[in-house]
Amino acid sequence: MARHGATAHTAQGRLSGSTGQDPPLSEVGRDQARRLAGALRAAGGADVLACSPVLRARQTAEEVATALGLGLRVEDDLREIDFGDWEGLTPAEVDRRWPGAQDAWRQRSTEPVPGGESLEQVGDRVARVRERLAAEHPGGRVLLVSHMYPVKLTVVDALGVPRVVMHRAHVDPTGLSEVRALPAGDPRGPWTLLRHNDSAHLRTGPA
Repeated sequence: MARHGATAHTAQGRLSGSTGQDPPLSEVGRDQARRLAGALRAAGGADVLACSPVLRARQTAEEVATALGLGLRVEDDLREIDFGDWEGLTPAEVDRRWPGAQDAWRQRSTEPVPGGESLEQVGDRVARVRERLAAEHPGGRVLLVSHMYPVKLTVVDALGVPRVVMHRAHVDPTGLSEVRALPAGDPRGPWTLLRHNDSAHLRTGPA
């Protein structure tokens, strides 16, 4: 799984979910997407490419699709968490307007954001896509271009730890994480984490 490239909201530290302003990639984000595409091409590409319908993820995936010569599937359930009433705000702004609510929310995976989704809702829908695509392409390399929460929830699911643990992980723009279905690609079996937040392509020369 890859997170999308940066947007203006990324630079400003704003909560950018799936129902807010839907900002496009910034110039920095487009450069990151090109670097991601080049790194994936050099590593041998993928067999299947799917992405979130949210603009920043779709734009990132389009760069990858062009570089790898792949068709692009849009999967609605790969969208970012719905931040509801918190969309577009910074964490500090949320704390001022909803004192204590953010800390409480981070401790309970079943608690939805006011007007939005819970971690369990996001994790369940992302897992459905992951398991379905793994079943459709046994032994294949499936690349999902998505968002911070879907990527982190996939990682904690592979580790078999409570989903609230995802708040202790970080994902850089275009950071790559990789999980494998076991045994023999069976999506019903356990998953194993191979790598998380691989962003070496952001530290190389020009894309």
